[in-house]
Amino acid sequence: MTEERTSHATPRQMKNCSNRYDHALLKHFDVRCFDFKKQFNNYTSYMSGILQKRRFQSTPYVKRDTNRPRNKANECIWENRAVLEKIDKYLLETVPYYQFCNDCMGSENEITATVAEYNKE
Repeated sequence: MTEERTSHATPRQMKNCSNRYDHALLKHFDVRCFDFKKQFNNYTSYMSGILQKRRFQSTPYVKRDTNRPRNKANECIWENRAVLEKIDKYLLETVPYYQFCNDCMGSENEITATVAEYNKE
């Protein structure tokens, strides 16, 4: 895929999967964020002190693959800095979810940063 073709196709492709978050949530909820790379250590320990234990334990989880395996080497976006920058700019200008994440990460609303600071004390 050429850079020009990738650049034009990207916003159209991303528009279909960017409607899960809306800034209107902030009027009704305290919305927080977390670093997905820390989701199984800091985030899980933080939430275990907030959420109650399940009344009924479910059967052991069995992972079911729903997507075909990815090969990032075949995805031209990762090797093309100009395309990455265009996508980043587009997402920050047009997608509320990415705007929220950009504003939230590193703020007092980032759960994983808060937990890390708390654990240092």
